[in-house]
Amino acid sequence: MFTVLKLLKPFFLPPVLVLLGMAAALVLAARKKWKWTVRILAAVLLGYYLLSIEPVAYLLVRSLESSVPAAAAGVGEPVAILVLAGGYKREGGARPFAELAGPSWRRLWRGIEIYRERSGGIPILYAGGSGDPFNAAPGQAQLARDYALSAGVPPEDFWIEESSRDTFENARDARSVLERKFVGTGPLRVILVTSSTHMLRSVLVLKKAGFDPIPAPADYPIGRVPCSPLSFYPSPEIFLVSTRCVHEWLGITAYRLMGRL
Repeated sequence: MFTVLKLLKPFFLPPVLVLLGMAAALVLAARKKWKWTVRILAAVLLGYYLLSIEPVAYLLVRSLESSVPAAAAGVGEPVAILVLAGGYKREGGARPFAELAGPSWRRLWRGIEIYRERSGGIPILYAGGSGDPFNAAPGQAQLARDYALSAGVPPEDFWIEESSRDTFENARDARSVLERKFVGTGPLRVILVTSSTHMLRSVLVLKKAGFDPIPAPADYPIGRVPCSPLSFYPSPEIFLVSTRCVHEWLGITAYRLMGRL
């Protein structure tokens, strides 16, 4: 199922939809169906423009960030800081060494900040392996651990889980790790660290898996309401932000249909 979802997902995301729209317009133009050619081109151009400007991306971001459920008024302290992986770049080619992707790095650093704010009172669990269905070799979690140790986190306070491949498996496998460490009957209370746009799906999945998560978002793509004239110029970075938001809403919808939320 994981591989099937990975292969199908791009067809519902803006980059491939733009490509398919342009291809459809080209076919219609070749058949001299000019009315539909113009309609499809106009729809593609308008969609690309809207997804590439800050005001629209801001609304998409806020639709996710504002929907995150508040932490339950649970009793007791969290047992761990759960940091969800956000990808990494493997060593090879022109890249001489592996690197955490931007979201992973910002999530990890937020987890380390919380660890320090609490004076090292609870451990960090970094959860996530390879998200590539055609290359399952782990490495991301160990790389994050190396960074954390170099930042001063003691080895005994940084745990890793590197078998999970997506948000659903993050929750399932992180629970297995924590249940071995903390034997109990109630929900596992954790401080959950992930990107602000990924927090809604993560909280819902963790609650379904028997966690009591306390959201601690990181990696905010847009912080303030865009009010500059430049905000209405299309930007590839903003298009990426919009695509991430569409990806999240698709993931939430798919998880609901699959009973994972």
